Amino acid sequence: METERERFLAGFVVVLIPCAARTVVILGLVGRFVGLHAALALYAFDLVLVFVLGRIAFKVLPGEPVGLIMEMSPYRKPLAKNVLVKTWGRTKDFIYIAFPIIIAGSVALEALHLSGLMNYIVNAANPLIGGLLGLPSETGIPLIFGILRKELTLILLSELIQLESLTVIQMIVFSLVTMIYIPCIVTIAACAREFGWKKALAITVIDIALAFFLGGLAYRLLSLVMAT
Repeated sequence: METERERFLAGFVVVLIPCAARTVVILGLVGRFVGLHAALALYAFDLVLVFVLGRIAFKVLPGEPVGLIMEMSPYRKPLAKNVLVKTWGRTKDFIYIAFPIIIAGSVALEALHLSGLMNYIVNAANPLIGGLLGLPSETGIPLIFGILRKELTLILLSELIQLESLTVIQMIVFSLVTMIYIPCIVTIAACAREFGWKKALAITVIDIALAFFLGGLAYRLLSLVMAT
């Protein structure tokens, strides 16, 4: 990317693309309990959202578009050794980084239960989680911890409540919010390194606000549709 404007536009829309961690939530909740068609609909909606927001940002941000020329390397048949090395590299990241975070999150969740702080957090988040999104107030805890790793939202949710107890609308709304708000703290750090903390925080706030706005809108529209 030749200009800061082009890099910011790319970073703004890239954070909305469903990653592997978001896919775990979408397929593990909506795909399993609602159906594959609903999960695919979420992906389709996200791609449309990326295109629309990208066009809006393109029009709003000052500056002119710059052409991009990239050299394409020749395609080669992948070697089994390279595939195994890359597979282990990604698996190692999960084992060494995500797994300890998941354990720490579970410990923190139990500590909140034992200390009684869980009730204060749940009650404070209820107007937003229960009132706006129509979700059980306990789901605010996984959404908070999800800023560390998106897989945590589904793992901690299953520890707090029975997933089968959620309605179809609640499963879709929870997955939609998880899919749209900022992927994880590593993403925030990467944006800060590339654009500075001011723009990184702006992207974070916009994504979180957009996630809750669309989640609340989806809750009300789906409630009207399914009621009829």
